[in-house]
Amino acid sequence: MDMKAKVLQTLRSDRDTIVENIVGSQVSTGKFSNVQRQASIRDAKYNIDYLASAIEIDSKANFNAYVIWLRDILRTYNLEDKMLVDHLNSLLDYVVSRYSEEFGHVIEPYITEGISSIQNGKGEEFSYLDSSEEFLPLAYSYFNALIEMDKNKAVRLILDIVEKDEVSIKDLYLHVFTNVLYEIGRYWAMRKITVGQEHFATAVTVYTMSLLYDKIFRIEKKDYKMIGVCVGDELHEIGIRMVCDIFELSKWDTYYLGANVPNESVLSELRRVNPDILAISVTLANKVPACIELISLIKREYPNIKIIVGGRPFNTDNELWKTVGADGYSVDANDAVETAKRLVGDLHG
Repeated sequence: MDMKAKVLQTLRSDRDTIVENIVGSQVSTGKFSNVQRQASIRDAKYNIDYLASAIEIDSKANFNAYVIWLRDILRTYNLEDKMLVDHLNSLLDYVVSRYSEEFGHVIEPYITEGISSIQNGKGEEFSYLDSSEEFLPLAYSYFNALIEMDKNKAVRLILDIVEKDEVSIKDLYLHVFTNVLYEIGRYWAMRKITVGQEHFATAVTVYTMSLLYDKIFRIEKKDYKMIGVCVGDELHEIGIRMVCDIFELSKWDTYYLGANVPNESVLSELRRVNPDILAISVTLANKVPACIELISLIKREYPNIKIIVGGRPFNTDNELWKTVGADGYSVDANDAVETAKRLVGDLHG
């Protein structure tokens, strides 16, 4: 077993012991209540899980993105950045003292870059809605309706726009729904809205999308087939649902499997459908190892099926798709269609 594998095994098997030691030393000042201590222990376990996943997939960029996200959340609780920096330094110091300097050599680059990101990374003062460009007014109106939890207003706004043929469904998906939901997620992380509001926004958007299906799903001859699925126990399914809808609009025959699908079921559907393309969605970096496992299984049994991956971890590290063994990567749903066309052309050319 090489050193990287030993470090991964140790971080995962000894995670709880490591956490008890490093968190215990940080909260021993007496300023923490029991509830705060338990929350610190829970969060420290997440930190180690994300660190291990980043090491496994060789992606410092994804660990950096995680610690920036965590930093911004901690700031909403009026906690200083120094607390997170001290925590990461304590983790490194403990691993070196408890195991070996060789262990530290594997972990240190991730910790060092993570700390640098905490201190120098992009702040939280931005808006995903700004990426909506010419659709910015519509995006803001839809966002505000969701924040106000006014389902009828949100749905009617979208249906009126579609009925007047002022915005294409593809543009709605790419420039309104996607950016609004990213912004909703940011608001939740910043504690500007509740988890109930976040879930409401997702549910209303899924419902609104369903009302557009008579315009998306047409009975016509389609040359190619694709399957869309979330990886492993990933539960964030709206992204891959949008990808499948955009493929359908682009005259592909689509099979949406959704979330929390066992690998065996994915393989069974590949056997039954025999698609040209499989699109896999990964929302969280700690789910990327499961993506590697699934792709490895597929490549052994169905080497001719081309695989596209997408999601936040791949947008954070745009070389990661090569690490997981995919045939291509897409930034968004429209890019996924263009990548699929190229791959299918290579396959049938």
